[in-house]
Formats: sequence, C-alpha cells, structure tokens
Amino acid sequence: MKIQQELKLYEMLHLIRHSQEALIENYHPEDKMRCPIHFCLGQEALAACLSFFLKKEDFVLSHHRSHGYYLSKKCPVDKMVSEFYGKEFGSNAGLAGSQELSLSENNFFSGTILSGMFSIALGTAFAQKNYQKKNITVTIIGDGGMEEGICYETLNLASLKSLPILFICENNNYSVHTNIGVRTLTSNFKKKVESFNINYQKISDHNPENIYSKIEKIVKQIRKNKKPIFVEFDTMRTCSHVGPESDDKEFNYRKKDLAKWKGKDSVEWMRKKLLKSNQAKKVTMIEKNNKNLLNESIKKAKGGDFLNYEKSLKLNFIESYSKLIKKFSEPKKDFIYKQKVTKMNPY
Repeated sequence: MKIQQELKLYEMLHLIRHSQEALIENYHPEDKMRCPIHFCLGQEALAACLSFFLKKEDFVLSHHRSHGYYLSKKCPVDKMVSEFYGKEFGSNAGLAGSQELSLSENNFFSGTILSGMFSIALGTAFAQKNYQKKNITVTIIGDGGMEEGICYETLNLASLKSLPILFICENNNYSVHTNIGVRTLTSNFKKKVESFNINYQKISDHNPENIYSKIEKIVKQIRKNKKPIFVEFDTMRTCSHVGPESDDKEFNYRKKDLAKWKGKDSVEWMRKKLLKSNQAKKVTMIEKNNKNLLNESIKKAKGGDFLNYEKSLKLNFIESYSKLIKKFSEPKKDFIYKQKVTKMNPY
C-alpha cells in the first residue's frame, strides 16, 4: 500500500476504535443514551478495509453490532451518536437506537433479529440483478447467527439465483457468553457454505494491509461474476457483549481467548507501522481530528431536541407507497368467520 492509503486506512481504523471508546466513556454515569449498545472494540479491521471498496449504491445490511460498518459506508458520525441519545437529528430520528441503526440515503441498514438482515440481502441483491445494476449487497452476521435456519435458506437462494452478495461472518467463537464448541458439533463453516456451491474464503489475519488486499479481490470478483462469496473472518471483540461494563470480570468466560488476541490489535499494528515510516505528525493529526469529531458529535447530541410525538406518528404510519405498486388486490371471498375451529389434542 502507498503511504496515503495507509494513512486513510488508519484514519478509518482509529475512527471506529475511538468512536467506541468515547461512547463507552460517556454511557455511564451519564445514563442519557436511550438504548442498549453493542460495541465493536477489537473488530474494526474488516469494516475499515471494506470502506475503500463500497459504492454509495451498494447495500450494507448488518447485524446488531453495526457501528463499524455504518462508518465504513460513509455514514455521518454525528447522526449515529444523536441516534443513541434518542434525538431527532439521529439517523433514524432517535427512534431506532443502536440495534436498528440505519441510514436509508446511504443504503445502510442493521437489525436486531438474529440473521434477519442476512435474508433481506436476497431482496436487495435480486433487485440489483433484475435491474442490471453494477452494485452489490454486503451482509454481516456473527458466528451465533450461523445456527439460524434462515441462513441456509438464504445461502441456498443466493446460490440458486446467482446473486451479487458478499456474505460476512465475524467469528469470535462466542454467542453472548457461550463458546461455539458448546453450541454445535458442526462448526466447520467451509463445508456448510460449499454445500450450496458458494465460494468460501477465510481471513485469519490481523494485519490490516493483508485484509485490505484480500477484501479488494473478493469485492472485485463479486462485481465481475455476479455471484455470492462467503467470507469467514476470525476476530475477537475485546469489549463486553453488550453495554460498557466488562462481562469478562463477572463471568470469566474467555480468559484464554483474550490472551491469544492480545498481540493482534489491528489498529495498533497500523499505527506502529506509520510511526516507523516517519508519519508521527500525520498520525497525531488523524487522532486529534477523530477525537474532535466525536467530542462535537456528543456535544451536539446532548444539546439536540427529542422528536415531537406527532412527527413520530407520521414516521411510523406512512400512507404513501412505491410507484411500482399500481393497485392492491381485493379478496375474492369474504372471510368465513363461522368456520370450524381446529382444536389441538394433548400430546
């Protein structure tokens, strides 16, 4: 990578990392953020690298630990922070919070239902193919999401219809506090994915330049071939499952795993490389700018207004429909309310 690319990559890595640190610092004892938050400390690398290869018209459909991918899609920091404070300026007018964090104008959506966004990717990718668009859909789940049946229905249809989807599974070996070895006997994602005739790739690397190179090739391949690719990314969140408190102190459930990942900090790796390349001044400037951005975003969120109740109703009940819908079908027969009721017998 050229030095300017390295600096841009570090800028995104640091932005994701510092956004999480700043929010964690302010969450308590302030207690003004209006939602539970799943932070992504330790999982910045893939989202940061992906940001270089996403186009505005591409769709990104994320799991609930979505902040890194929100920023990767060039969505504004101040709207994200205001969303968490429940303010009208937020990306969803303060109505969605962290687990449903979205910005429709940037084609970024996240959802709290486990693996729910995985399946919605079928719709956006089918539309891209049907209208002969050159764009792709990216969708992200965690390893726990791979135990949902909807994943396999989604992989089957994506393969059958040859849809331009980048499936990403962030594998940190834990679903909340439960290790993957306790949850399933079949944790070989490669075999599962390839059974649907889908190209499987694995990234087990904390060097962001290597991740950058691999994800660049993968995205180019999907754009060219219009076929899905599944990426399993080995990672480790270094924060709690949810909230700013440390659940490791309380449950002591992954001490050995955290020890293995202690020397695999992608953000620090990139920082040290830049310092060795005599880029100390630019690194300092990047960090200062990101810190100022978060400070201003938090200040703006705290001073912002909550959404008016009447406005919230208008956002929740919309009477207009897509121009593609010409008319609604009418039922041919009335509902027979006197029909016999099925009564279940005991087992």
